[in-house]
Amino acid sequence: MPLRYKVAKASAVLFTLLSASVSAQQELTNVCSARYNQWRFEEPDFDVSAQLPGSILVHSDNSNVSNNGEALFSGNVSIRQDGQWLLTESARINQEKQTIDANQGVLFSDGYIQVKGQSFNYNGVSATAELRDTEYRMKTTQARGEAQLLRLSEQHVNLFSSSFTTCPTTDPAWKLTADRIEISQSEDFGEAWGAKVELFDIPVIYLPYFTFPVNDKRKTGFLYPTIDTSSVSGLEVEVPYYFNIAPNMDATLAPVYISKRGTMLKTEYRFLTDSYGGQINLEYLQSDSLRLDNADRYLWHIDQQAQLGEHWRAYVDATQISDDNYLNDFGSDFAGRADTHLYRVAQVDYLKDNFFARIRAEDYELLGQYQSPFRTLPQISMRYDEGAYTGFNWAIESELTYFQSQDDSNVYATRAHLQPSLSYALEAPAYDGEAEITYLYTHYRQQGTSPELDESVSRALPRARLRGRLHLERFFDGDGVDAYRQTLVPQLQYLYVPYKDQSNIGIYDTSLMQDDYYGLFRAQRYSGLDRIAEANQITYGATTSIFDKRERELLRFAFGQIYYFDKSRTELLQQNTSRTSSNTEWVADLTWAITPHWSIKSALQYDTELNQTRKSQTALEYRFDNKNLLQVNHRKATNILNSDIEQVGAQAVWEINNQWQVAANIYYDLVNRRTNDAILGVQYSSCCWALRVSAYRRINLNLEPAMAGAANAGMMQSTFAAPEFDNGVSLQFIISGLSSDGSSLIEMLEKSIYGYRRPFYLSN
Repeated sequence: MPLRYKVAKASAVLFTLLSASVSAQQELTNVCSARYNQWRFEEPDFDVSAQLPGSILVHSDNSNVSNNGEALFSGNVSIRQDGQWLLTESARINQEKQTIDANQGVLFSDGYIQVKGQSFNYNGVSATAELRDTEYRMKTTQARGEAQLLRLSEQHVNLFSSSFTTCPTTDPAWKLTADRIEISQSEDFGEAWGAKVELFDIPVIYLPYFTFPVNDKRKTGFLYPTIDTSSVSGLEVEVPYYFNIAPNMDATLAPVYISKRGTMLKTEYRFLTDSYGGQINLEYLQSDSLRLDNADRYLWHIDQQAQLGEHWRAYVDATQISDDNYLNDFGSDFAGRADTHLYRVAQVDYLKDNFFARIRAEDYELLGQYQSPFRTLPQISMRYDEGAYTGFNWAIESELTYFQSQDDSNVYATRAHLQPSLSYALEAPAYDGEAEITYLYTHYRQQGTSPELDESVSRALPRARLRGRLHLERFFDGDGVDAYRQTLVPQLQYLYVPYKDQSNIGIYDTSLMQDDYYGLFRAQRYSGLDRIAEANQITYGATTSIFDKRERELLRFAFGQIYYFDKSRTELLQQNTSRTSSNTEWVADLTWAITPHWSIKSALQYDTELNQTRKSQTALEYRFDNKNLLQVNHRKATNILNSDIEQVGAQAVWEINNQWQVAANIYYDLVNRRTNDAILGVQYSSCCWALRVSAYRRINLNLEPAMAGAANAGMMQSTFAAPEFDNGVSLQFIISGLSSDGSSLIEMLEKSIYGYRRPFYLSN
């Protein structure tokens, strides 16, 4: 019978080895997991409920206890102490000296790591244990390695002549070797001396000393470099250095060598507390060698959010670039290469019960040679609403805004606006409706503006709105009884606003809003308050949806139109934005989940007077998961800045098998007959490493006037330079467990000019 043997409480041995140094290890494929057939053992299963904390519990086939307190155990020996297991064929325990010796092969586990070694020696006086000629593996990951000597104490783990890898093969493609590795319980980072990174048994990196994390804490040090090439900028090498300033604060400093331009410095600072957080970024390149004027190039970005007490919150989001071509030349995480403007805003909000107040400063920077819009410095707005009686609600909104020209500080305007309203809402399961009457009073003080604009202007307009909807539904059979539910929501709206000449008012923050189905039922055609279009119109439309028995929306279709009783005369900046026909475009929107993987989304605006499509966008997509997707799309818009836009595109990420993955996209301009953006990436992945090769070709629009030449570097032409194309190739070697997970290429598509979107929108 097995003998249970207890020893007086001894110092606990801390068996923690590289417990979190594998935090960078990413999940490998199932094929790689199946190939991991290295040794493993099951922990003994017997009752330990009666064992005292700190005591040693022994099971064995045979035992021999001497008078001097020494016991010899043999045959299937199992030793347990505080959740730690030692399995061997023979072990000698000396209670007086507090030693454990096993020299005929051992298996050890603490529940997270398993160790196989030739011998195990424990000294309770010094509270140290040594395992020789060991192999170790993590139970929850595929990290493993070897060590000639593994020494453990209460506070430290030392490995001598050791190795580490996550490759699940007998002959790993890569491994980290070190003369000595030390891990301390009280520290967040381990230390290694004489370390080498070997690829295919060839040392490629030697580090006399370095530290690494043993938990999820961050560590100051170098991050992985990136290498790219570009036909315009040449070779680009970025080597980031990370600063772990505090648990809630860090920074990154990244010099970037660009062979044809010079050296750029990128910096990032981040912070986070319970009530506020944000980041600050700065990029700077001195004397760009590719520009004839050798101008300095820079970008700064600030993003801050704060919760200032129970009712107050603040927000800042701003990006500034040195020139309009910066995004084209360098790209950015804060704006896309195809963006037409930069938006900056800073605001403070107060919200309590039915009262809301905001103070905000904002401005836009248009990219290209266009007249700069006005800044809002600042805008103060308030709203209060109250439901006095059942169904009735009255509200009052007010706004005071100061506008200043970005080009001339002597051009400015002040706008005061007051908007009381009274409404009555009726709601039932089968229908809902609302009647609203609003009075809009606005006063302007304009200084330094065009002569046709009055210095002092007041405008008062009433607005009446009546809206009603029906909510209909039915169940119908599909694969089973009542398998599908269809809803139908027809709606009707009447809107009335009288005409008033507003040509003596400047345009400060107002633009024509894009028409879509839901936009048909807005109470105004223009954003902002500088133009309030007259209206005597009826809007009609309907939406229908089909849901399955899980309430998943399979299809949604909406269509609508506005009928004008009177022609609109209100224009914006002398553009042809007035309505000359009694009917606007038909607007339709379709979203259809054909199958769980196939979907289509389409939107259309059709001009019934000109019998042409003004805007359309359609995307057909197959998406199995992040590793397998395919999308084809088409978009069209007419009379955008006196030109037409029509493009077709396709993009795909496909996992051919467990080793090969391909990603590509292409966008073709049907109007100019050219490819605006194309990218192709191929990745080969093994269980231990991956190699990614990608190539791109994208249009490199010059948003600044072309240089006249080196002799006249200070003079600019008035025309834009012809579009150029930038070609580039990128090569990336990925080590599983030491680098980020490279299993998906979808991120590569997201960094292209138009990027991946689901669904695909015209504004992309």
